[in-house]
Amino acid sequence: MPEDTRWLVARGSREHLAALATDAVDPLPPLEPASVQAVNDAERVLGYPLPPLLRRIYVEVANGGFGPVLGVAGGCTDDLGRTAVDRLHPREPAGLLPIAYWGCAIYSYVDCAGQRAVMWGFDPNSGLGEHSFYPEGISLVDWLDGWLNGSLEPPHLDPDRTSWWGATDSERGRRQPDQEAGDPSQQTLF
Repeated sequence: MPEDTRWLVARGSREHLAALATDAVDPLPPLEPASVQAVNDAERVLGYPLPPLLRRIYVEVANGGFGPVLGVAGGCTDDLGRTAVDRLHPREPAGLLPIAYWGCAIYSYVDCAGQRAVMWGFDPNSGLGEHSFYPEGISLVDWLDGWLNGSLEPPHLDPDRTSWWGATDSERGRRQPDQEAGDPSQQTLF
């Protein structure tokens, strides 16, 4: 096997722990906080203040790069080099900030316009156009907790318009395949 072969293993698995013991795990890049000005600019462009917890994390911990979270200006980007602010689009619901990029054009957004900082999923692969936004069923706090405890999953919307699930195991558990999930087009912000 070539020396530069890389493996993707579950954090905490036997393989991961063995790799840690032999210094075979690549170090994570250093985390750099966003400037207060960058966060203020993001809020101005968004038109809403960030939830206080998210604002503190960006300013005190890192400008993205913690979990799947995108940076606000510079910092962590999606595969097209876009930050959360770069990803904002006037055709998208007001107040939603894309904070996580999952690949395949799937994002998680936080609702900055509401009081509870509810998470929304976006999956354009569903073919549902404007109805590709749907509630993930959890708050930002619960979403971050899911990431910290290893249970956070990408949100998903099926094109059958009757099934979707949010980002945690408990949310997936509430949406059994034989259970009616309702029409996601009736649950969007539009």
